[in-house]
Amino acid sequence: MRELGIVVALSALMCLLSGVWFAPWEVLYSSGIWLTLAGFVVGVPTGFIYHVRLFQVLRPRGELPRGWYWRPLRFNACLRREERARVMVWCYVGGLGFVIICLGLVLMGAGVSMALIRGA
Repeated sequence: MRELGIVVALSALMCLLSGVWFAPWEVLYSSGIWLTLAGFVVGVPTGFIYHVRLFQVLRPRGELPRGWYWRPLRFNACLRREERARVMVWCYVGGLGFVIICLGLVLMGAGVSMALIRGA
C-alpha cells in the first residue's frame, strides 16, 4: 500500500511540474504569493494556540522546562491520552499551514525560474 502512495505522489508531482512549463510565470508567482499568505493565515494562529494548549496542560504538572517553546514537539509524549485530542489537533493544523507555506514558496520559485528561463 505504501508503494501505491509513492507512485501516486510521484505521478502527481510529474503532472504538476509539467504544468509549470505551460503556465505564465506571473500566474505561478502570484499564486505562490497567495498560497504562502494562506499558509501563514492558517499556520501562525494555530501554532500559537498549540503552544498555549500545550502550556496549559503540561505546566501545572511541572513538565515544561525553561525554553520549552523552541522545541515543543519533544513534549507531546508527555501528554496523557485524554489530553492529546485537545492539544494535537492544533499541532497538526499548524503543520498543515507550514506545508502550505512551503508549497507557496515553491510556486513562487517556479515563477521566478520561468521568468528567467523565458527572458521575461
